[in-house]
Amino acid sequence: MRKITLLVASLFLLLGACTGAKKLKKTVASDKPNIIIMMADDLGWNDVGYHNDELITPHLDQLAEEGLQINRFYTNKSCTPSRIGLLTGKHPGRFGLGPDVGVIKPNWRNGLPVEETLIPQMLAEAGYQNRACIGKWHLGHSNIKYHPLNRGFTYFYGMYGGMAGYFYHKRKSELDWHRNFEPCYDKGYVTDLLGNEAVHFIENQEEGNPFFLYVAFSAPHVPLEAKMEHLEMYGYDPEEGAYNHKNDANVPNKILGRGNTARQTYTAMVTSMDEAIGRILNAVERKGMSENTLILFLSDHGATTKAGGNNEPLRAGKGYFYEGGVRVPAIVKWPKSLPEGKTESTPISYTDVFATLQAITKAPGKYHTDGQDVTPILKGDVDSPERFIYLGKEAIIKKEWKLVYDELYNINYDVSEEKNLADEFPLIYNELKMELEKLSTQIEKTVPIKEDHKVQPEWKMLEY
Repeated sequence: MRKITLLVASLFLLLGACTGAKKLKKTVASDKPNIIIMMADDLGWNDVGYHNDELITPHLDQLAEEGLQINRFYTNKSCTPSRIGLLTGKHPGRFGLGPDVGVIKPNWRNGLPVEETLIPQMLAEAGYQNRACIGKWHLGHSNIKYHPLNRGFTYFYGMYGGMAGYFYHKRKSELDWHRNFEPCYDKGYVTDLLGNEAVHFIENQEEGNPFFLYVAFSAPHVPLEAKMEHLEMYGYDPEEGAYNHKNDANVPNKILGRGNTARQTYTAMVTSMDEAIGRILNAVERKGMSENTLILFLSDHGATTKAGGNNEPLRAGKGYFYEGGVRVPAIVKWPKSLPEGKTESTPISYTDVFATLQAITKAPGKYHTDGQDVTPILKGDVDSPERFIYLGKEAIIKKEWKLVYDELYNINYDVSEEKNLADEFPLIYNELKMELEKLSTQIEKTVPIKEDHKVQPEWKMLEY
């Protein structure tokens, strides 16, 4: 394993990867689309301008206007499970990393099993030579086998863990910022660095060679740290000063980048992310690639309201299977093949992305996933199919019906999940309950959590 790792690292050094993603030699022209997935972290339903005009997100608003809004896109209720489902097409419970287990913590040795195929590995088989992961990984950091470069990506820039300071890039007093296998000492605000790196990657691509770019923003996840220029856009008053937090005495530098309120700081961080997204979209436009570039924007789950987010009118937020925790803003744009300026209200799962991209790219191989190809739905060729969308052992969806925490709701008429209809519609309730119990038994696995990992200097990955 060490020889393989050193060989890969040496290859990247020869390519000059430590100074940015470089061009690879152009091969055979392809009509396959470039694919860009941009994922926000802890972004609430009501935290984008096209849902709430108090938010300043002109680039996302334009993307929503020009693309296809997915009105009922469902994820999991926390970070690691959602990323697993997105990249594998399988429910995270199959790996013992479901929502009940939660996120991979700094002291965990566990990670997404290396036997599983991820989207970049599947796309490699479809001829995608350049496959970048830029941003937050959060799928395993203890062992080098979990590294993005060993999971199908050809380039990585960002953080291994679940969060890092936006100005100093540290977690657990250690630098968690990397380019490929090596620590990176770039200076700057995290969201800006990620956006800029994504732009550099796009600029170094050649027409005819389709690429895959996965930009996993850490914004607006805590720590709440914004740039002053964005705080001022939301009315920052220097005389009022930064708001106080109960943990201020125990967390050094926590005051950095904080506005008058948590909400003000959070929204400023969202606007910063929107600007980074704008630079990415402009780079695609400058390269003349817009027509055949498939762009998917989404959040990994709903917002934490105590940390400044807003999921209204949806109920609850991050950590819950109510709509506010698992129904997220999502937009897809692909001018060559998908309708523009419309909204699709068919329920779609985060586990559908893998199968959909495989169908679009005609990637060879048989992959057993929990999702399905939703291209016909996105194109408007089929009505809402009769299917169950499993969220976790406490929640399941079938078209307009949702069973959650043993409560039944009709989401089409009750988006806020206020009226429990279990007693009024016993047949539907029993159908969903039986299916939920069956799927839960099939999917949810228990895997021992190994909590003996010690975070290494600069979050170095080890070889156990």
